[in-house]
Amino acid sequence: MPSTAQPVPSKAQSQSRSHSRSKAQSQPLDAGGIAAKKAESLWSLYLIRCANGHLYAGITTDVTRRFNEHQSCGAKAAKFLRGKGPLTLMYQELVGSHGDALRREIAVKKLSRAKKLALIETGSQSVTQVIHNAS
Repeated sequence: MPSTAQPVPSKAQSQSRSHSRSKAQSQPLDAGGIAAKKAESLWSLYLIRCANGHLYAGITTDVTRRFNEHQSCGAKAAKFLRGKGPLTLMYQELVGSHGDALRREIAVKKLSRAKKLALIETGSQSVTQVIHNAS
């Protein structure tokens, strides 16, 4: 009968394994934890028009907060938008996860100006249709 004996780990190896297990098990997974917040956050894509007509695309979890940061020209505002006000929020789209939002932002930034304006137009039409259908 063949032996299926496995090597016995040294005391240091077994302590490090149990320590890493207890560390992983002790991380909080409650609703207020960071892991839960990351899982719950929904990301949006937005387009802003500058006074000179340029378009800026970005992503955020809170479009209103981020737009106000851009308008204030503070430290958190995008350098591209500084001094180009007044700014107008032209389009926003709920995307989902952070990765999905990044991919959507890249796709929109690759569009021509005409296609971006068409996206804004179709987005505003769909919002207008929703408002009219609700009344």
